[in-house]
Amino acid sequence: MDTVQTKNKAQPVTEDRNDCSEQPAPVLRFEPKQSVSATPVGQIDETIRIRDRHQFEIKLHYPISRKKATATYDLESYIFVPRSLEIDRSNYSKARFYDDLQTHIRFKTPALSLTSIAESPDSPLFKLETSTLSLQQQSNEANVATFEYRLKLFCCILQSSLRDQIASIKDAKEADNHGRQVQLYLKATAEIIDAYRALRSNIAQPMIASRACAVYAYGDEYISLLVERNGYDLLEHIKQCNHPEMRTSKRRILDLISREVRYRKSQQYPSIASDKNDNELLIYRRNVLKKYMHKVLFLATRTRDEGKVIEHGLFGIAAGISMLFATIVLFLSQSIYGPLTLQVFLALVIGYMFKDRIKELLRVYFSKKVSGLLFDHRTRIYSSPHNPIGHCRESFDFVEEDKVPARIMKIRNRGPITEIANDWVSENVLRYRKRIKLSSRAITTAYRDIDTNGINDIMRLNVAEFTRRMGHPRKELFVAEKGDYRKVKAERVYHLNMILRYGGDDCECYKHFRIVLNRRKIKRIETVSVEGD
Repeated sequence: MDTVQTKNKAQPVTEDRNDCSEQPAPVLRFEPKQSVSATPVGQIDETIRIRDRHQFEIKLHYPISRKKATATYDLESYIFVPRSLEIDRSNYSKARFYDDLQTHIRFKTPALSLTSIAESPDSPLFKLETSTLSLQQQSNEANVATFEYRLKLFCCILQSSLRDQIASIKDAKEADNHGRQVQLYLKATAEIIDAYRALRSNIAQPMIASRACAVYAYGDEYISLLVERNGYDLLEHIKQCNHPEMRTSKRRILDLISREVRYRKSQQYPSIASDKNDNELLIYRRNVLKKYMHKVLFLATRTRDEGKVIEHGLFGIAAGISMLFATIVLFLSQSIYGPLTLQVFLALVIGYMFKDRIKELLRVYFSKKVSGLLFDHRTRIYSSPHNPIGHCRESFDFVEEDKVPARIMKIRNRGPITEIANDWVSENVLRYRKRIKLSSRAITTAYRDIDTNGINDIMRLNVAEFTRRMGHPRKELFVAEKGDYRKVKAERVYHLNMILRYGGDDCECYKHFRIVLNRRKIKRIETVSVEGD
């Protein structure tokens, strides 16, 4: 997946089983994604990347300051769409946009080094071990839930730590330092795996609830898959380095991967890659397991429409004004022509015709006036079903170019070729707004075991609807060379320009991205400009 740096829920199916040494309950799984670094803007980190053929993802990390009781963050996104794609109010409604948009709010994974996980007495691994001892003393529902929570959090932190350690290895400049970091990575990883699997003896007890056994097995397979996948990522890097001293590291990484494959076979986990089938089951289990583990970091939300009372109040005013007009017409006609005449009848018909039109025109007028002030949705964010920790408000609309802020238009900075592409007319401008308000105190109180230094706001937009009217991407060109000519392939692309304005109490930043795509897929995302206050 391409990345541009500028800087949910699956419940496992369990079987009744008390012996964890047997084959575990049906499992779930994970798919690691290409990691990206973050560029700080004030304290806000932002990343954009291509997620699949027609979907891209924006991730914003909002910090939580313990010095303030609350924190408020605003995001505005302006997407400039070529008129040739015919995306406008008539065929792209609010409902369609929200159907194309996926949003998730979760905690940022706490950052720990592999060495800290393996050796620190306050690491999530040691806390997980403590929860297994509590299970031995009393295997009640509360202790099982605590064990599951600790295990999920440990797996999330391990995935992040493995990824970050490999990124550090890739950034190493000198070959000696490179090889030393690989050895430290392998040593710490092996220690963590062995420590986790040593917990099996604590779980494989007759008095332990079957759900705890199943959860342990899910974590066991997930960790093995993490180590294997990150091992191959490291091997790919070593292949690119092509340094003689890395051959020893390559053998040790392959040994670690082989050990994990043999281990999963011995535990009868059906997650072994093969070149004899399409590995459908492995991918399915990997994806479900990842969602299951990472659910611990996601925040519960409840969404409702916002501004309906105000909207209906304004529509009522519109109906009242139109009725007032019709009543005035009635009284005037009766005072002039008498109570029951043909002229009064015609005046009443005309009055009611204009009454309906006045009501509809006022409805449209009021809707446009309040659309920039009100939000479409209000989402409450909860740490538990009855403990709110903040809220998120969002809205979407089309805006005329003369209503777009001057600074946004300056950043857009259309050139002559863009004007020609749009026949010297303006582009259609989509605007998406979001405001998040968080209670630092409520979060700190509710999540004592998570390093609550901030949350990640993840937005994924599917642009398949934008591609329906695009031309065929394949084109042919001719190139002359040495007294002859030949055909060469070419692609037709379109540009969506997106400008983000986001910030909190202390900073504000503007980013300009160009999304280059054709009818088949998003080809790349380019950073055009960055401006910060």
